[in-house]
Amino acid sequence: MDDFTDTVALTARDVAVGVAVVGVAGELDMATVPEVEEFVLRRLADGIGTLVLDLSGVTFLGSTGINLLIKVDAACAEAGTKLRLVATTQVVLRPLEVTEMTAHFTIVGAVDEAS
Repeated sequence: MDDFTDTVALTARDVAVGVAVVGVAGELDMATVPEVEEFVLRRLADGIGTLVLDLSGVTFLGSTGINLLIKVDAACAEAGTKLRLVATTQVVLRPLEVTEMTAHFTIVGAVDEAS
């Protein structure tokens, strides 16, 4: 029997005053979303002006991951924080296009374009 382990790597850094970047690498699915959600919402609680989710390292984005992005967007709106998604791969862009969510988010090609 194969041992499949869903993993996700998370990083956080401030790139400017009030601008925090959370890097997500790996799969955004049912197994990893709770960890990612907790990590991201903790950063949001810091009172930042802009939250940048760098999804360039995401290798799978399922419906649970899309729901997470919607939840984070709502939390940002409630906190008065701008949300930017760095999305450059079809792994991320295609599910957002199919679900017609690309118009819902501000999507940029790199972290330095997010401010």
